[in-house]
Amino acid sequence: MCGRFVGAFSAEVLMEEMSEALSVANMTTTLVDDGPLFAPNYNTAPTHIVPILRHEDSVVVVDPMQWGLVPAWSKDPSVGSKMINARSETITEKPSFRQSVPGRRCIIPMSGFYEWDRSDPKRKVPYFVTRADGHVMLVAGIWTPSPALDGRHTFSLITRESVEDLSYIHSRSPVELYAHDALEWMCNPVPPLELFQPEIQPRFVARKVSTLVNSVRNNSASLLEDFVEVIEVKEPDTLF
Repeated sequence: MCGRFVGAFSAEVLMEEMSEALSVANMTTTLVDDGPLFAPNYNTAPTHIVPILRHEDSVVVVDPMQWGLVPAWSKDPSVGSKMINARSETITEKPSFRQSVPGRRCIIPMSGFYEWDRSDPKRKVPYFVTRADGHVMLVAGIWTPSPALDGRHTFSLITRESVEDLSYIHSRSPVELYAHDALEWMCNPVPPLELFQPEIQPRFVARKVSTLVNSVRNNSASLLEDFVEVIEVKEPDTLF
């Protein structure tokens, strides 16, 4: 799963990421310049508001959405904290998600995400995961307007089984797309579920970072620094 991610890119960088695909599709976007919505967030957590891309009337719009999908039929806004991720294998079956698949598909741009290696029961080791080619991540998601939050748009990101680039850390990974496939995910009248196949998605690369990321209260660029393990060396006992 993915429970934290980083958004530390400008609107200009995101526009550059999408510009070629938009040009080929002869489409426009509302993505123009930076604003408060693009303020860096180095520890994005559920319920945070982030910039999301979605399709509307032949235009890709930038929409501030809350992470954690609250279904239209739910009267309890707190259910969103349990619906931050949607499994690709069951997204068309689960009542909370299936109604969004036909026409409310979105893209979650991110610089990378955090994942924790829990193989050691005594500690969990955080990793920062990025695209291997250094591009902005474009993660597939679904969204819905949520009456329990006065109509605010909420979203879930979609995950799949991990492959060799991340399976040694965690069994699940976000569905990440190249720009042309991201546009296809948002705009195709028929949900292109074939894009869930990991072999056509960009590869991940991961590195250890500080355990400071474990607390959502910590939110600065220092969270992305490489983890340096300090090994205590004991002086040998001596009689002299």
